[in-house]
Order: sequence, then structure tokens, then C-alpha cells
Amino acid sequence: MNKVSVGSLSSLYESVCNMENKHFWTDTCKEMLLQPRSSMESYCHNIKLNIDGTEKTQYFICQNLKCISNPNVGLLSTFKNQKCKCGRLMNRVIHFHSSLAIKNDGYGFVPETAAFIITDDLKVKPDDFQFSCLLMNHRYEDLDAIKLVTVNVTQKDVLDLLKCSLLSTTPLTDVLLLKKQIIDKLQLGFDFGIREHDAKSGIQNMKLKVMLRKSNKLVLFALAEEDFVDFIFSFLTFPLGGVEHMLNGKSCLGSIDNLYKSVLDLDCYRYLRSPDLKEKLVKTPIAHQFKLHNNILPIDEMPSSNYSHFYKYDSSTKTIVDNSFLTALQEYRSKFIGSFYKEVYCPLSYLEPPSSNGSKHGGRAFVKKPSLYMVTDDFVVTPSSSFSAVSFVSNSGVPLSDLEEKVINIGQKEVKHKIHV
Repeated sequence: MNKVSVGSLSSLYESVCNMENKHFWTDTCKEMLLQPRSSMESYCHNIKLNIDGTEKTQYFICQNLKCISNPNVGLLSTFKNQKCKCGRLMNRVIHFHSSLAIKNDGYGFVPETAAFIITDDLKVKPDDFQFSCLLMNHRYEDLDAIKLVTVNVTQKDVLDLLKCSLLSTTPLTDVLLLKKQIIDKLQLGFDFGIREHDAKSGIQNMKLKVMLRKSNKLVLFALAEEDFVDFIFSFLTFPLGGVEHMLNGKSCLGSIDNLYKSVLDLDCYRYLRSPDLKEKLVKTPIAHQFKLHNNILPIDEMPSSNYSHFYKYDSSTKTIVDNSFLTALQEYRSKFIGSFYKEVYCPLSYLEPPSSNGSKHGGRAFVKKPSLYMVTDDFVVTPSSSFSAVSFVSNSGVPLSDLEEKVINIGQKEVKHKIHV
């Protein structure tokens, strides 16, 4: 199936692709937006037809012995080649201790023995007496008219189903029977409330200078500082379950709402591998270290796991024995084993992705400040200047007499009422 566009998210993604790395705090910040991680990674990697192309999370420390043996300096990163305080790259891989490895007694989210009925618009029900009721509700009185077709579902089909589920109300027919290569773009109206949440202190409003057309009251473009650009770029990191939760299951995206409501109605004790999976699916958090410091949307971040670095040190050769790994957080301690070997537990703290030199960064963000950006009505984002703004107006063909400038504030209250993507 051909590439699909989902609202203005496609424009946002292309904007990040086209933006030079110098506008981001680090190369890692751009990587996070183009290849966001999933907080459900440990489950998705075990799915038989896994379409998640992101690499499994690894853990990196500095090559410098002094950095990882000092309890006040030790840093841990889940992104390769970030810089430590000493200036060296953090590219030494360390692994989990076997007792910390994530255990999963099977594949995916549902038990192997469970069977489900999936309608064309992605309503999912357990395969029981309700199936007969479903046929009656659709007035299928002549059962001989129903044809049974066996379909082999490939990894490509699953990816196409994802695309169709965002745009179509008949994704199963479109992908498995009609084999459509192009899905018509739905014209949907977005007018929904954001889930209520407690306002947090320290979150600041964002200011936008907006250029409006007087004739039709449409936005031509907006001039925004880095805080607003961080905010809209962060949309690329949001999981579908978290977005559906924020929007109370009313995303207006193809058949996704039906799929979300199906999980909400599912008996988690009978039809999921564990009861806590339901909460993770319907309220999926952002992956660890992906949440902005000035986040104004009610979406949580996956909590971090605290670790210590355990290794054996050979004092005769002043080298680390190559069996270092992560353990649950412990206080710094070391003890000699024999004449030369020493066992060391060293607490580690996570290095924030915006940090370019290993120092603690002032806040979680993607693009550098101070900076100014132009944002068009369909979320094409480019670095801006007074010249580029004038050039854009000139190329648009809109007469100056039809333009009106307004300054608007965007805060928690505004986002709760309406969001246009």
C-alpha cells in the first residue's frame, strides 16, 4: 500500500526530517522524533508479526574507568554516542543481570487459546454466543449467502491494516479482500474535549504571533518560539493508546476508536495475558525520557528503572573484566576478592538526551533556544526570520491589506477545549 498521510502529522514528520541538526540540542533529539520508542517495547518485540522497526533499547556507559567507578559521576544512556562529562562517547554496552531480564511467558497480549471476532470496522469481541447476536443485528437471515474465506496475513498486511485503521472505516475489506493500494483521505471534523487533569505548577503558557487572512479568518502562518515547536513536535512521540485516552476515545481516526473501546470493554482477567495489560493499552504512556518539561497535555511518561553498574576490576592490570551488567539500584560499595580482583556496585543516573557534554540539562526539550520558527496552518515547520516571513507572504499571493496580526496565548485551558491536528 502506498504511503498515507494522517492529518498534519505527516507534515510535522517531514519538517523534522528536513530541519538541520544544528537546530536541535543534540543529534539524539532529532533521532527521538524520527524514531520514537514505545513504552510497550517488551511486549511488541514478542509479537509474531511485529511491524515495529525500532531497535531494542540498549544501555550505554562511558569507556572511561574513572567515570563509571565514581558514585557521583556515573552516567547511563539509552542512546548511543552521547557525550559523557569527560568528553568521551558513551558507547560501551552493558547488559541486564539475568534476574532483571524482562520475563514474558508467551507472545503478544492475549492468551494463545483465546478467539475473537473482528468486524470490518475493528470492533473486537470474544468468540462466543455474541457472534450469533452479531449476525442477527446485521440481519443476515440467509446464512448461505455468507462465504468463508481463509486469508494468510503477512507482515505487510499488518502494516497496511495500521495505515487503513487510521483512515478507513472498513480496513479489513480494504486490505485483505480488495488489496487497495490507495486509501481515500477522510474529511473529518475535529471538535473534541481533552481529558481533564490537574494543572501542574511551573507550566508556562506559550505565545504565538499569528498572521490571519481577514477575508476567510484562516491562519496563513504563525511565528513561534522553541516552546511551541517542542510542543507540536512531541506529537510524533505519542502512542495511540495515550492519545485515545486523552481524547476520551474520540479521535475521529478511521476505526481506531472502535478498537480502543473494544479493549476498554474486554475482560482483562479472561482475555489478556495479565490484568495490568489493559491499563497499559488504554492509557499507554510516553517512553522514558520523551516527555517535555513544559508538557501541557494529560499524558504520562513511563517511569524510569534505577540501576547500578556491577563489574569486576583487575587491580593488577587496571582493567574492567568484561562481565559488567546492570543490577537493581544499590548504594556504592566495593570489596576485594582475592589479591587482585575487586567487585564494585556503582549507582548510575540517566543522561538527558538534550545534554551535549554530560552536564545536567535545564529541561527536557528538542530544539535549541532562543529560536524562532514559522509554522504554517498544516504544520510545516521551518526556522524563521523577518526575511523568510516577508518572502512567504509574497509567494502566497495574499495582499497585505487582507492580513491581520494577532498574538495568542496557548495554555492548559486552551488545549483542554480544542486541539486541531
